[in-house]
Amino acid sequence: MTLFARRTLGALLLIAVYAPLHRLLDPTRTGPAGAATRSAAESAWILSVYGSLIVVGIAVIVARTPAARWVASLGARVATVASNPSSARFSVRIGIVALTLSGLVARLIHGGEPTSIDELAQLLHARALLEGRLGIPMPVDAAAWLTQNGLPTAHGWASIYPPLHTVLLALGLAVGASWLVGPVMVGAATGFATSSFQTLLGPERARAAGVLLAVSPFWLLLGGTHLSHTSAAAGIAAVAWSALHARDGSRKWAAIAGAAVGWSVASRPWIGMVGSVVILGAIWLPSWLGRGRPLRAARSTLGWLLLGGLPFAVGLLAWNQALFGHPLRLGYAAAFGPAHGLGFHPDPWGNRYGPLEALAYSGADLLQLGTHLFQSPLPALALVGLALLVAPRGRWSRVLLAWVVAGVGANALYWHHGIHMGPRMLFEATPAWVALVVTAATILWHPLTRPDSASRSPLHRLLPTGVARASVVLAGLGALLLAPDAFRAHASQPGATEAAQLVERELGSEPVLVFAHGSWASRVASRLVATGMRRDSVETALRRNDLCSVTHYASWRAAGTPVGGRAAIPRLDFEPLPGRPAGLRTTVLSPGNTALLEPGPLEDPRCRREARADRFGTIELEELLRHFPPTSANDRPVVARDLGPAHNARMLTELGRRGYLLLSGPSGTPRLVEYADGIELLWGGAAAPPTGVE
Repeated sequence: MTLFARRTLGALLLIAVYAPLHRLLDPTRTGPAGAATRSAAESAWILSVYGSLIVVGIAVIVARTPAARWVASLGARVATVASNPSSARFSVRIGIVALTLSGLVARLIHGGEPTSIDELAQLLHARALLEGRLGIPMPVDAAAWLTQNGLPTAHGWASIYPPLHTVLLALGLAVGASWLVGPVMVGAATGFATSSFQTLLGPERARAAGVLLAVSPFWLLLGGTHLSHTSAAAGIAAVAWSALHARDGSRKWAAIAGAAVGWSVASRPWIGMVGSVVILGAIWLPSWLGRGRPLRAARSTLGWLLLGGLPFAVGLLAWNQALFGHPLRLGYAAAFGPAHGLGFHPDPWGNRYGPLEALAYSGADLLQLGTHLFQSPLPALALVGLALLVAPRGRWSRVLLAWVVAGVGANALYWHHGIHMGPRMLFEATPAWVALVVTAATILWHPLTRPDSASRSPLHRLLPTGVARASVVLAGLGALLLAPDAFRAHASQPGATEAAQLVERELGSEPVLVFAHGSWASRVASRLVATGMRRDSVETALRRNDLCSVTHYASWRAAGTPVGGRAAIPRLDFEPLPGRPAGLRTTVLSPGNTALLEPGPLEDPRCRREARADRFGTIELEELLRHFPPTSANDRPVVARDLGPAHNARMLTELGRRGYLLLSGPSGTPRLVEYADGIELLWGGAAAPPTGVE
């Protein structure tokens, strides 16, 4: 990399860390996702700015006192530890350390439970795979069991995700430890990455990078979840590791690299493909161009690469064909339509995503990664940007730089920038970022100028050696103090898991049907999906219309004929635009449960009954289904969504089971009551609503 390119990259990274690019997000155009990202990034920006001022300010003072000698001696002791003889065994050992630590996080912090709807959907689908099915057959009324991030298919309900991680979760369920899948993947990724660092950085930096990766709060917190980011990260790290071994033209290692590419693509297709291709290019292209016959070497290596990835490609294409109707159609597009795809366009809900939003979201991702990576008061990525900008020398790995640029660039072309324990869409590039932080810290530790005047520039005088060293040490000490708070902040909270434990404790051996009372909006959404409506249209209908009107529209779609004549068909707004119409207001039905309604009293008897049923609170179905899926054995409770007396009565009759109602009690604690008592309490009895079709 040329000096100009390196300094440009450093300047851009510093801008991303310290310039509030997230403020370019206009919530009126980018919707709830833009507002949430802007809020989270603003908090991270404040921490970054004030943390940097405090750390550098103290570092300036320390550099002028005798404490500077202690700082230098501490660095020397750390360097001595890192310079111990290195081997492949160290990579294995540090991988085991990462597995153990992330496993502890999975059990002690997350409670072994899923932390997002993505995980819940994949776990439910994994249960079907474990029972030898591609999907979950929907018994009786499908609306009572349909959940988010899934859709009805020819094989029953299926999640929208690619197959590999779902298969891994099924294997985890088979041994009774689905929570261990993420930690195993993180351990493998740590081991593969550390072994790659040996070649890319040398043994000292590789050991330091491996240790820091294994203890990174961001790496461990997300690694302790059931998310598919973990399996994709393992695949991409394996791509780098195997590609380095295949530089000499080895067919075996080229085939292993192909399998690693297939693994990552079958876990998360877009980042798996982009990350793998960029890493392979950064490793192989220089070696091919340095040979006498580069085309021949490339043909052989690429041929074995494709052969290694072929089984995964066939599996992914077959999965898509069987569940989503076409080999190249992913579940995301099947559920949410073409607007779920890549590029600059409105998202499935009409929120704007153009080049400006891509810049703002990417800046927010990098800003948050800088604070979440180690929880240091001085953003970790600031060290990388500064070293790239001002250091006159230093060994920078083009592979690592390509790895992180691929992560940011790939996600810039995708409208969804998730925030979950940090900027989760950058998780797969975490090993490369950690290695770059180590590279930057070691460069900044040494003098930034050399005696010859040719190497000197005004930039070099901005950061004296003593200040740089003190800043690195203080950043590390700050991370040690602040990291425990990050783990405590993400400790699991009782919720639907408590409800599942209540059902297990009270009814674990009884073949009963338990209705979970969720929100009015979730009842309507599930009924619309059951009629074949795509998820993007369902979301638009709920966000752009009065919920009472959407309720009657759902009844009309389910019945197939107008209610009370054609004039009674509600005319809904299905135009995907950000925000909501000005004539609608948010009404709180119970704590954490709202409905979008027209101003004024709710006069429609049917809708008034729906709203009143939610007055005690809600317990959504998704987490309960993980413990009691529709495929449960006949001697186990089955849970379903409470859709109201008429729907429930049909299910009880067709399944021939005794009924219970699971509802929210005082302070949000779940209550399990006899069906008749619960129906009387929530719905005013089993009588049909005064108007309409339930």
